[in-house]
Amino acid sequence: MTENELKLKRARTAVFIVAMVLLLYVSPLIIVQAGSGTPSEGAKAPYYPGLPDNAVQYNNTDITPVAEIEQVMAGVPTLFCYRNMTMLMNCTRNCEIVFTADPDVTPKIFGFSIDPNQTMELMINLSCSPLEGERVKERTLNFYLGMEPNATLQLSAQIRLHINQTELNQELNREVNASRLTWMYWDRTQGDWEAVESFFDQEGYVVCETDHFSTWTVAEIEPEEATQFAVNIVFFFAVIIIVIGVISVVAFKLRS
Repeated sequence: MTENELKLKRARTAVFIVAMVLLLYVSPLIIVQAGSGTPSEGAKAPYYPGLPDNAVQYNNTDITPVAEIEQVMAGVPTLFCYRNMTMLMNCTRNCEIVFTADPDVTPKIFGFSIDPNQTMELMINLSCSPLEGERVKERTLNFYLGMEPNATLQLSAQIRLHINQTELNQELNREVNASRLTWMYWDRTQGDWEAVESFFDQEGYVVCETDHFSTWTVAEIEPEEATQFAVNIVFFFAVIIIVIGVISVVAFKLRS
């Protein structure tokens, strides 16, 4: 072997060694980057019925969130998947979300559409028991959802929970009457749980509208509770009709 051939062989060997060292150094970085929770746009979540095609998805199903800070950009549907909580967030303003979940809560699928009057930070806490000072509600679906913004603001929101009655029956060890399920919030002034008018949408979510955040749950209300709730709704609209009638009569007399 000539001297030139020997030099060439040594050069090739040196290049090979350098390439292997670089590969060993870069490979862990590639693996870390692949598992860092980078969103995949347009991906369909296997356990989220009705997921929008343009949703950004964060898959962290191997962890239970503890003060996990996430960002939701205005107008961008964003799906956060954790071990026992899956949440689709829609916000009309930029929003920072801080998620915490009790590991004992069985997996829940939520949806939130929030229209605040300013950017906000929202703390969401999913637990098996209500906060200190709040009374335990009977016949809930074994969760309490605390939602607290970082400042006083005006908002309108829609809250959704997906209902799988077969799984609920097995989890609660009783037959759940889905027609009696309703969203409820803890009324701090009254010190009691208040039922909110709720309905089921086409994807199987029980839905309610609200203009404030508090501690929420979904419960199967008893027939007498449902009757009282209906009476309250009828009374509310009756009062509105009477007030409108009185105003109309007064206005008519003033014109005449």
